[in-house]
Amino acid sequence: MKDKMANDNAQSGWRAVAIAAAQEQAAEEGRHTWQRCMGQLGEGEPLPFDYRFEHVAQVTALALRLGRLLEADLEVIEAAGWLHDVRKEQPSHGTAGAAAARAILAATDFPSAKIEAVAEAIRRHVGLYREPGAPPLEPIEAAILWDADKLTKLGAQSILISLSTPHVFGKDMAERWRYVAEFADQVLGRTVESMNTIPGRKMAERRYRSTLALLSLWAREMRETGVDLQGEHTFEIPFDYDGLSQE
Repeated sequence: MKDKMANDNAQSGWRAVAIAAAQEQAAEEGRHTWQRCMGQLGEGEPLPFDYRFEHVAQVTALALRLGRLLEADLEVIEAAGWLHDVRKEQPSHGTAGAAAARAILAATDFPSAKIEAVAEAIRRHVGLYREPGAPPLEPIEAAILWDADKLTKLGAQSILISLSTPHVFGKDMAERWRYVAEFADQVLGRTVESMNTIPGRKMAERRYRSTLALLSLWAREMRETGVDLQGEHTFEIPFDYDGLSQE
């Protein structure tokens, strides 16, 4: 049976197999997450929003964009992009995902000499920021995957995705704003500083400005209705940024 599965995988091509593995993981994770929030989710009922696969597809596209700019190995980058969160629900998902990627790709027509590079990039992609002054990750494919993964946490789309997940269920508008703003205030500045590549850093800076601008516009409208956005949190960022006019 295992031999037949391996043969089927090889015949279908590594890209199709990697995408299918990403879709399967995303659906399983999404079903668990939405069921915790909504209760029973009917068998075969579509997820309200497939956050994980949306994320994985964006990471892969961004990684390929950076890879072309930096003349990296696009096969390694694409395979690592599709499979980087294939064990997201497991502890130490980077290490677990690297092991899974080795097994998945070994059963396909993916070049065997490149499998370890894929696994290493997946193993090292975790974390929302790195230590200040840390040198860029090597090889370049690992650096690119890290940057692409973090770029999806920045920008207008990242806010829309955050507001489409179960984490904001039951929250009013002010609570939703604080949910996103606290992450921007506490994490995203360090994320930008941690980028490994020059084009990744430029994209991160632009997306960070967009994040602050959108949150500022949202805050302005909320304040006009007399809503207290501060809550119990003291923000380092004033969220009065008018950066969109500078773009």
